[in-house]
Amino acid sequence: MNPAHDRAGFHCENPTLTEYFQKFAGQNERNLAACFVALGEGGRVHGYYTLSTHAVLRDELSDDQTKGLPRHDRVPAFLIGRLARDLSARGQGVGELLLMDAFARLASTDAAGRMVVVDPIDDNARAFYVRFGFQPLGRAIARLYLSMKAVRQAMA
Repeated sequence: MNPAHDRAGFHCENPTLTEYFQKFAGQNERNLAACFVALGEGGRVHGYYTLSTHAVLRDELSDDQTKGLPRHDRVPAFLIGRLARDLSARGQGVGELLLMDAFARLASTDAAGRMVVVDPIDDNARAFYVRFGFQPLGRAIARLYLSMKAVRQAMA
């Protein structure tokens, strides 16, 4: 994302995601979260997502999810903090395009992370992520994850 992108013209189904992009995405890019956009004709923003590093407390994970991990308190991860598409791009596969772009960036990074974590904002978002293999993260019913192994396989 850069200052030339028209953030004011972006509108999605969820007012919280619209407001974040319009008002805060530029501020959060100051080393808090990187924001990436999908552009349509004329440079219109059709969607965006944010990526940041994250850590999951080992205690939050199930026994299966901690197999083979060292006994550290925190497990390195990546967070897709927000993902939204503009109303004008509905039905065009922009959400999937954004997620695959995030996967490609994460699969090619040298940064260490065991998983990708998302906190779906509603049931529709949850269903979207589940469709791509995300599963409940340990004891946190709302939070979902996908292993980096699965992300790399998807990009192979």
